[in-house]
Amino acid sequence: MAISFGVTILFNASVDAQGGAYATGVLVLITSAALAVTIAVWGKALRWPFLLISLVFVYTTALNVYERPEGIKIASLFIISMVTTSLLSRALRSTELRILAIELDQQALALLAEDDDGVIRLIARKPRNAADAGLDEADSLCRECHGVDVGEKLYFFEVERGDASEFEETLQVTGERVGGHSVLRARSPAVANAIAALLIDIEKRTGKLPHCYFKWHEGNPVGNVFRFLFFGEGDVAPIAHEVLRRAIRDPKRRPIIHVS
Repeated sequence: MAISFGVTILFNASVDAQGGAYATGVLVLITSAALAVTIAVWGKALRWPFLLISLVFVYTTALNVYERPEGIKIASLFIISMVTTSLLSRALRSTELRILAIELDQQALALLAEDDDGVIRLIARKPRNAADAGLDEADSLCRECHGVDVGEKLYFFEVERGDASEFEETLQVTGERVGGHSVLRARSPAVANAIAALLIDIEKRTGKLPHCYFKWHEGNPVGNVFRFLFFGEGDVAPIAHEVLRRAIRDPKRRPIIHVS
């Protein structure tokens, strides 16, 4: 709104003076649509006429920007403001729980019921193409690094990352037995939030604090933060802990996060 008022005042509310900016916006819109159609039909013979039309629009847009540069300047202000506000909004919402309900299928419920003491211990694991790839190794490594007794039952929880722009309120969790291991799977746009939501649900079901085990994520921590903001993945452990901290104020009722 501020930019709109600024443009109106700058051009003295003259429609003719704002013509270049309007033309730039329309041409960019049509050019992007033409390029999208060209890419969509690239495997067909129609790609050549569509490519020709796209090139005409690209040339026209470039010429218009060159002759009337005020259009691209105004457009840049709108683009910068939208990207900035979107990034701030996503950063502020990144540690919200988002997921309001958990739905476990019958197999998942049956697997959780197998734990004798009711203290559920999850290993957060990135989904693999092969169902049983490295489960034995991951189980042994977790017990060694975190000092988990051999008699304790461990569950694997794999979250497949969905579209980061979606905000689903219900998390669907499925269970599967892979060899001698119990694996829970789900799909969510934000991995850390999904893990936190399941831990909270397990605490409500069992009345006991669940534990979740993570491995430190390799790479630059700043890069991991941006990966989480833009793609919903990255250094999951601290984000999951922060989601839990904000969702459950009482530390005595907060699921426990282990990182090694």
